[in-house]
Amino acid sequence: MKAIVLGYHNVGCIGIEALIRNGFTIQAVFTHKDDPKENTWFGSVAELCASRNIPVYAPNDVNHPIWVQKIKEFAPDFIFSFYYRNMVKSEILSIPSKGCLNLHGSLLPKYRGRCPVNWVLVHGEKETGVTLHYMTAKPDDGDIIGSKKITIHEDDTALNIFEKMGKEAKLLLDETLPQLLKGTAERTSQDHSKATYFGGRSAKDGQIDWNKSALEIKNLIRAVTKPYPGAFAYFGTKKIIIWSAKVTDKKGTFKPGTVISQSPLTIACGKDALLINSLSEENGLTISGSQSAEELGILTNTSLTSSSSATKVKATKSVLILGVNGFIGSALSEKLLATGKYEVHGMDLYSDKIKHLIGKPGFYFDEGDISIHREWIEYHVRKCDIVIPLVAIATPIEYV
Repeated sequence: MKAIVLGYHNVGCIGIEALIRNGFTIQAVFTHKDDPKENTWFGSVAELCASRNIPVYAPNDVNHPIWVQKIKEFAPDFIFSFYYRNMVKSEILSIPSKGCLNLHGSLLPKYRGRCPVNWVLVHGEKETGVTLHYMTAKPDDGDIIGSKKITIHEDDTALNIFEKMGKEAKLLLDETLPQLLKGTAERTSQDHSKATYFGGRSAKDGQIDWNKSALEIKNLIRAVTKPYPGAFAYFGTKKIIIWSAKVTDKKGTFKPGTVISQSPLTIACGKDALLINSLSEENGLTISGSQSAEELGILTNTSLTSSSSATKVKATKSVLILGVNGFIGSALSEKLLATGKYEVHGMDLYSDKIKHLIGKPGFYFDEGDISIHREWIEYHVRKCDIVIPLVAIATPIEYV
């Protein structure tokens, strides 16, 4: 059977090896260029393909007509997606004669969307898994071929979960790929009423809110600890990143964020307290909590805060703009950001008119089609204070 692979990360490498091991002919692989701003701690799909003499491409937009036509010319039986980060549109989904399948890092229908490994830890889940399913125009929505469960222990980190997931993914693929070859794989519809969806995460999502319980903060820390950017707080103007911590009792009444003890370094939370095992200053050396307290002058009854004492008050309103790349959307975004009172979340098919805004504080853009990315829209409609729909069907040559 002929296959096209869309893959990235360790999961992409595992998927490619499994296809080869089970007798598939990989015609080509589509991957991503590594982001220089990202800590690339995982295996390289491109290097694996080079070692296997498999053609590999890294287009900015695999849904562009040029790449759609190239995939059509391959005439694959299957398309497999292994940790590919971009949504694949219907033009590609309709190409393979036997369908498109995706390997997703959760037990579907729960935790559809992006970063499921991090999200399950943030929410303190006791179980997750890996699921092989058919792809549809909606994220992680199609019929399930098979899944494997993974137990989450209280001190597991995202890196630990990825290691477990890799082992289970190999087992799952070795069970299901022969069935796909023979045409005997059974399909099970997802229970959409039980579906949950979560969007992407960025470094800013590691901000600690000391009003939360110590357990919630610990779960955030282990979800974003190395190799991710880490959970952070501030001591005055100094940003500190907490890499490891454990929950302990809070004896007495303390305001959240208050330093209860210097050695061991212990911080009061909304419920219970957090004993800090290790931390670092931003771009600094990772050392024990007690040593950090001594070196930074973090004394008993001082406080760690969620934001720097030198930073401005956070934007008070979140605005969602659909059609943000239009004349009105781009101009409005610029004006809102200039006030310092708003953060703007936007979606559009293109980004040529808002290139100057991308990367600015408070501006978050996702390239996509609102007719496909409905879960993304539903999530942001709930998240944002103001919704401004500016989507138009046509773009006229002249405005009167």
